[in-house]
Amino acid sequence: MYILAITPILVSRGLPFFYYGDYNVQQIPFYILAHRAVRSGEFFWNWNVDLGGSMAGDFSFYLWGSPFFWVTVLFPEGAIPYLMPFLMALKYGIAATTAYLYIRRYVNKYTYAMIGGYLYAFSGFNACNIVFNHFTDSVCFFPLYLILFEELMEEESFADGKVKLSGRKFIKFVVMTAFMSIINYYFFFGQVLFLVIYFLVRYVKCENIKEFLVRQGRFVLGIATGVLLAGFFLLPAFYGIHGNSRLSNVLTGYNMLIYPSGKLIWDIFKSLVMLPDIIGKGTLFYTTTVKNASLATYLPMFGIAGVIAFFLMNRKKCRWEKTLTIIFLVTALIPVLNSSYSLFNNSYYARWFYIPVLIMSLETVQVAERGRTDQLKKGAALEVLFFLFFSLLYLLPSTDENGEIEFFNMTENSSIFLRDVLFTGILVIFLIVAVFLLPKKRYIRDAIVLGLVIVSCVIATYVPVMNGSSIISDTGKEMWQEQMLFNKVEVDQSQFLRGEVDSTSTNYDMVWGIPSIHCFLSTVPSEVFDFLEGSAGITRTVETNIPVERAGIRAILSAKYYFENAVISKNRVYFNDEGTDGYVYVDTQDGFDIFENTNYIPMGFTYDNFITESEWEDLEAKEQDLDLARVLILSDEDAIKLTGKLDMKELTAEQLTENPINYYEFTLACKDRAKTSCESFETDTYGFSAVTSNIEGDRLLFFSVPNTEGFSCQVDGVKTPIYTADYGLMAIPVSEGVHNIRVTYTPEGRVSGIVCSIAALAIIGAYVVMLKKVKKND
Repeated sequence: MYILAITPILVSRGLPFFYYGDYNVQQIPFYILAHRAVRSGEFFWNWNVDLGGSMAGDFSFYLWGSPFFWVTVLFPEGAIPYLMPFLMALKYGIAATTAYLYIRRYVNKYTYAMIGGYLYAFSGFNACNIVFNHFTDSVCFFPLYLILFEELMEEESFADGKVKLSGRKFIKFVVMTAFMSIINYYFFFGQVLFLVIYFLVRYVKCENIKEFLVRQGRFVLGIATGVLLAGFFLLPAFYGIHGNSRLSNVLTGYNMLIYPSGKLIWDIFKSLVMLPDIIGKGTLFYTTTVKNASLATYLPMFGIAGVIAFFLMNRKKCRWEKTLTIIFLVTALIPVLNSSYSLFNNSYYARWFYIPVLIMSLETVQVAERGRTDQLKKGAALEVLFFLFFSLLYLLPSTDENGEIEFFNMTENSSIFLRDVLFTGILVIFLIVAVFLLPKKRYIRDAIVLGLVIVSCVIATYVPVMNGSSIISDTGKEMWQEQMLFNKVEVDQSQFLRGEVDSTSTNYDMVWGIPSIHCFLSTVPSEVFDFLEGSAGITRTVETNIPVERAGIRAILSAKYYFENAVISKNRVYFNDEGTDGYVYVDTQDGFDIFENTNYIPMGFTYDNFITESEWEDLEAKEQDLDLARVLILSDEDAIKLTGKLDMKELTAEQLTENPINYYEFTLACKDRAKTSCESFETDTYGFSAVTSNIEGDRLLFFSVPNTEGFSCQVDGVKTPIYTADYGLMAIPVSEGVHNIRVTYTPEGRVSGIVCSIAALAIIGAYVVMLKKVKKND
């Protein structure tokens, strides 16, 4: 069904499947880079991600724990772009199957369990998030996790007056907990939060305290043991991102209670009734708040008709499905509750909406299998009315920038909205047919409803894919393939260097295998954030993107090349001689003009001067860019430790201000730094090895490598401390002369994570022994 939905795109544009946004510039490059790393044995540090980062830290959120990624390792690298749509089809199939297994427990007919599985798998949430390929990994296994949780909770608690062990059900839940946490720790956090709510709603009320305590114990011990079992994976992932500034951005003040725009509430309700907006291209009620929020819940054909009917059918009954749905609605409407699924992050995300989608699918099919009831008819009528309401809003008059009345301008991206209206209208017609016009004979009606749902699911996936695909032209797809996948820019990499692509070709150099200072990846080491903010006044969010005027930071990061897309770029800054000072044109390859940095400083060099962080902070970092080539920034504490031990002069903010560096002096400083750079610098997945030039005096040797936990250093075989320089990078003390340096990376948390996993295995082993003992006694 998924392949059928995207077939028109494949026919018109061919393979490899081409979409837009993050799918093209993150999902595909990440898969290729990680695939290449695994096939070459680079499981730890990777030098082609930003300034360098750990595979566990950088990619655990995206693919490192995904079983679907590891399937691709069996295939050659060139097959990955072609495999991606078929992997997504597999995810959809698993999602439909696991949702079927969950819903089958609560309906009488397997046909409606099938329908429920299709509604979940082909919901607006999944369609909206095809651009975020990795989201579906967790979504497709979640119903199975819920099944195992229910089985654990429903196991008999007492036998002969004694607490009864839950047997294999406990072990299954523990293993599934570990599995879900490894697939994606972000989604796992939300799943555990939901399980707490699910436990309180379903298994606490009307029970005695002993029953509650036994079930609570199973739940807590199962989660804890599962997380321990996954420790070998989770702890390295945690240490790879802890300190990331995105984690510290939490909701505060009125933002905890009120959304910044009243439009958002309407957008939430619209997402229940109509085909979803796509990521980054909202329509009615659109604000930038929801740009990447994954705000989508639509159930193909039914919308909210089944949910309304379920409430009408059970208006006097206390049903757990109703309670959960009310909790979901309240949570979605109150910012602090909504953000609890994202650890109270201040960015608006609706990435937990697949959970209510599952419950809504269950409610819908529980009603639908009863046939053409009055409640379902009322629910369908309200779905139609809501759809007409949102559609007619498009016709309302509005005012332009000059205050003049205009029509048909109530939406962003009108073509996408009108397409959504057209196809949602078709699905509404299907709903009317299914609820009001089908014959009463049960088996005929059931078969037709199933057929209508299947067609609706295909349409509900095709439309968002078509909307996303339409954003980029056929020429864009062709150039994406030719410039990123099928060809690559070749530069001399016999010496370590970094490149940089323009904004039209983000992460292309990641696929080419060239380290880059322009990287679109959220989960890079926190030291990269610290370095950019502290040294250069650049606030990083999801992307390292250095302003074009910053020659100083490019020089110290060993940035040698800039690749400007001569075919795609409409604003060719470097071609127009408006690029970074010092870059000169050298070649054109694969449609890219290549510019070389004459101020390039090879990796591993020394300074004559340093300045403390407190002094540097008295300056405007953005205005002191060129000074990065003449002073090394040290923390006040390290400066005190090294006082009298270095042949380096300490400068003050006042001295830098009184003696400003001009561009000519900057070029001389770069040449001086380059003279002291290492004679050799060799990287590997365990760190790097370097041979210094002939150092004059006792100096700090600077390496533009994130100084993350896990690095250790030996100079000529002697253990040597690594100091943090420029707020987040490395400085190694060396004495006069030539030295051999080895910096080794041991993933932080690897040993303790393995210990946790062993402890979990011991708990499981002890539990199995107890089970056998009890069985023998019985």
